[in-house]
Amino acid sequence: MAEREKEIERSAEEIVKSFVEAAKELPKLKETYYSQEAYNIVRPDGKPTPAKERAKFRKRFISNMPTSDDQGNLKVEVARWAEKR
Repeated sequence: MAEREKEIERSAEEIVKSFVEAAKELPKLKETYYSQEAYNIVRPDGKPTPAKERAKFRKRFISNMPTSDDQGNLKVEVARWAEKR
């Protein structure tokens, strides 16, 4: 068994050496980093949507929710993994 392990080790060293030799021929990559001055980019405010349209959206949104309370708020379950911390 020790002979087999030595053979595997020699093969691994050969592979690593051949990889290093092949990698020497690869072109060098110069990386460019960009800095952005404006961090919180938001769209400009427009006119508010009509109340009728907002009510229609709210009704559709609530109908898609898994569960809601009496006031129409979304009910969510706390992640079990977070409770174990």
